[in-house]
Amino acid sequence: MGFSQIPYENCEGENFYTSVSKANPSWGRLSAQGRFLSVLVKVRPKILICCTYEYLPIAAFFKPFFGYKLVYDVQENYVKNLQLNPKLSPAKRARLGKIIQRMEYGRAVDLYLFAEKCYVEEMPDKTPFLVLKNKYAGEIRHVNPLRFEKKSGYNFLISGTLTPAFGTLDAVNWFKEIIKEFPDSSLKIIGHCTLLSFKKELEKACENTSQIQLKHSSFPVPHEEIIAEYSTADFAILPYQNREAIKDKIPTKLFESAALGIPVLIGGNPKWLDFIAPYSGGFPIDFFDLAQSAQQFNAALNLEYFTQSPAESILWKSQHSDFISAIASL
Repeated sequence: MGFSQIPYENCEGENFYTSVSKANPSWGRLSAQGRFLSVLVKVRPKILICCTYEYLPIAAFFKPFFGYKLVYDVQENYVKNLQLNPKLSPAKRARLGKIIQRMEYGRAVDLYLFAEKCYVEEMPDKTPFLVLKNKYAGEIRHVNPLRFEKKSGYNFLISGTLTPAFGTLDAVNWFKEIIKEFPDSSLKIIGHCTLLSFKKELEKACENTSQIQLKHSSFPVPHEEIIAEYSTADFAILPYQNREAIKDKIPTKLFESAALGIPVLIGGNPKWLDFIAPYSGGFPIDFFDLAQSAQQFNAALNLEYFTQSPAESILWKSQHSDFISAIASL
């Protein structure tokens, strides 16, 4: 049950339900609670997996009546993520943090699924747990060791959530320096932009640069569209700022780029550098040092990438059996 711009058709063994009404989006999150409860009454599941803390109070309250096992899929450290929203005052951030903690806390949860290994230390009260990383759900595309020829342009890709803390605007400014030396380069930005003010700021930053193609959406972009964009990219850019709420995570884009054979340009995050080191999957860039942009990128062009194939451990199937065993145990 969730929201999607793509209609899903029910088939044998699978039933899809809409959580948010497009007719009344302003009341969407409130009405979703009622929709969730109605589906709960109709389906009466044996196992209920909640992927958002907003459903946990209802799920916990009705658990004794329906007798299901409750799993909380912890996709983010939502309290820590409040630090990434520049529009929140410290007082409002503290207030929202307490609300989220109240909604997440409870003895009704039978199993926690952690999307990041760092959540084990960040949320010690959430037990029992299983770490299921954001690994790539396809297969590894085996490529030969990759060297770039010097040319007048290269194709760059930024995908996923577009926010100030994820460095999207920093990468745009960096790219504008790159096209001074590589004028035929292109930057494609595709993703989900949640902050209206940042959306306008990003549009303004891109509007007079023909080499930038911006495709943002108020809804998450279908994953298939993002994966398709990798086929034309020379480099994937991960310009994340080294913020406290980000630095210990391993973004899905690292797993995707590794599996698809696309080198990444990243900041100097030690964990990410360790991730790409075994197969030479990328190069560190200081996206704030605009004066050295071309020099750093020229250094990246001189390297050889994918000197060996990434390990199968970057794929979802490497942890599939752990997930099945955990669910079966319930």
